[in-house]
Amino acid sequence: MAKKKERLDSDPFIASFKKGEFAPCYLFSGEERYPVDLVVDALIEQAVEPSMREFNLDMVHGSEIDGKKIVSLASAYPMMADRRVVVVKDFDKVNGKDALDAYVEQPSASTVLVLISNNPDYRKKPFAALKKAGYAHESRTWYDNETIGWLDARVKKMRRSIEPAAVRMLFSYVGNNLRELVNELEKVTVAYHDVPTITAAHVEKVVGVSREYSAFQLCDKVGEKNIAKALEIAQRMIGSGESVVGLIAALTNHFIRLWKLKEAVGKGESDQKLLSYVFFNQFALNESKAQLPNFTPAEIEGVFVLLAEADLAAKSSGDPRMIITTLIAEIISGAGRRAGTAAVR
Repeated sequence: MAKKKERLDSDPFIASFKKGEFAPCYLFSGEERYPVDLVVDALIEQAVEPSMREFNLDMVHGSEIDGKKIVSLASAYPMMADRRVVVVKDFDKVNGKDALDAYVEQPSASTVLVLISNNPDYRKKPFAALKKAGYAHESRTWYDNETIGWLDARVKKMRRSIEPAAVRMLFSYVGNNLRELVNELEKVTVAYHDVPTITAAHVEKVVGVSREYSAFQLCDKVGEKNIAKALEIAQRMIGSGESVVGLIAALTNHFIRLWKLKEAVGKGESDQKLLSYVFFNQFALNESKAQLPNFTPAEIEGVFVLLAEADLAAKSSGDPRMIITTLIAEIISGAGRRAGTAAVR
């Protein structure tokens, strides 16, 4: 069984840097770059004095340098300091990168070399050597529940708290994008610096989620089979410029969660374990569980067929209002079950 990929958390790296503990090399890769940026920023802050960064800090792009030059930079001695830092962005674009293989085996004790790669191939040099030495760290996309916990912890460090509904509203506006979530959260905390608890009303006013409705509300009304409200929300969102493709994607994610949740509930799993199936918090879990009786497994399978057909229509320049109206009506009316049966045949 393949080992589950761990998310990249910047806190342990930052804590070690503050203690003056640095590895000679770091290779960062993966889709989620915000924690990587936090790590690199903290590394530079702790490893190189600001007044000496002109001499002891090199930040280069892979398209502008080759492997031999990187080795040369990393092998240079620091000037009037204990160490120097070399950061190579877009390491995939470096020509002759296999020249680093020997360096990785015996890296300089006075240099911290940071390589940032989009798609490392661990079968090739120097990636294999970096991984073998324990220098490789992948920054996969965080699951929603991981981001929720991270945001909550971030707010607690400010000696404040945030309501679950406020977090959901942030997600409905930004999505699971750490950098943007932090940016929007900071706007709220600055605007309401004197309140102990951040509420959905605070988020709505500051972040600009002043849209009357959100994708989360649409998904919930469809899940509740409230056709009148679901159609009202969908039409108003389309009228305000919301992408029909985005709404279909939100509904797809919602029914994936319901599918996973239905299976887990059938196995009698606890609420604590069920949270990993809806990727949110207890507030969202309770809402999702209330929707489960509205859809049989066959109906959910059929809903996926309807969603795929609607997505194709939306990407073929169909009328967005008609597409979303038809989709919602068919999901709620039970056409999903019939579509699923037809697909099986």
